[in-house]
Amino acid sequence: MPAKIGVIDADASIPASLRRTASIASIHADFTAPVLNVRELWAYREVLYALVWRDIKVRYAQTVVGVGWVVLQPVLTTAVLTLLAGRWMRAPAQGLSYSLFAYSGLVPWIYFTHVLTKSSVCLLSNNGLLSKAYFPRLLLPLSTAIAGLVDLFVTIVILGLLMIYHGTAGGFRLLLLPCCLLLLIMVAIGTGIWIAVLNLYHRDVAHALPFATQLVFFMTPIAYPSSLVPQSWRLLYSLNPMVGVIACFRWALFASPLDISLLQLTASMMAAVVLVVSGLFYFSRKERILADVGIV
Repeated sequence: MPAKIGVIDADASIPASLRRTASIASIHADFTAPVLNVRELWAYREVLYALVWRDIKVRYAQTVVGVGWVVLQPVLTTAVLTLLAGRWMRAPAQGLSYSLFAYSGLVPWIYFTHVLTKSSVCLLSNNGLLSKAYFPRLLLPLSTAIAGLVDLFVTIVILGLLMIYHGTAGGFRLLLLPCCLLLLIMVAIGTGIWIAVLNLYHRDVAHALPFATQLVFFMTPIAYPSSLVPQSWRLLYSLNPMVGVIACFRWALFASPLDISLLQLTASMMAAVVLVVSGLFYFSRKERILADVGIV
């Protein structure tokens, strides 16, 4: 049954540009729509633009370093990993400089964790907007993923400079890098959708998320290659979709061979597809009552 939607009231918590954009639309909520209604998402693209621009503007507002955090986080983490794992533990690096090896794993990982962190609160922090106007609620987690692409682009540029410095290149494989990035975005959005809805129903998810993210970090081949995982555990290990993402990412960037088997890569890709499809299905079933659940 179509939901009756009013025009957005003036609310200090909602940016003026977003109020203007959302109030323009002739709005009828159709909660019987398919799991992924691409036509509806396109119809509300201006709302998506406003959400993305808002996220980009407020992320580094009133910070001393500003956008420098985009550079500092991966660079400092790479330095620590290089000292601990590269020099002291002598972790193999697939024939690469260890700093380059570690940084190439951190680039997709930092984007993934950024989307998870922002998605976990995107429904709660926008509850005022959810209760005042209809737009596809899926735009909120999507906007966090799109806004994070700015930081991802900066870290990739730095990675390119490191590759030039070390004289390393992937040749024709670099043409496949956009496919690897698309896979990364898909995994991040699928996980972010799940986290966004679960945190709305169970607020302790936000408390468990940093710990869970830290655990998954050690189960992802960022500081070490997948070849160090015992053979009997590799298939189970590959059910982590970020394993396939990082393996493909390094394969496209460098001349090194893929360090997981075709079976393991397939398992990782299938896990990514299941994550996205199940996340979209779950979100579509809960979309109708998101605003009511978010009221504390």
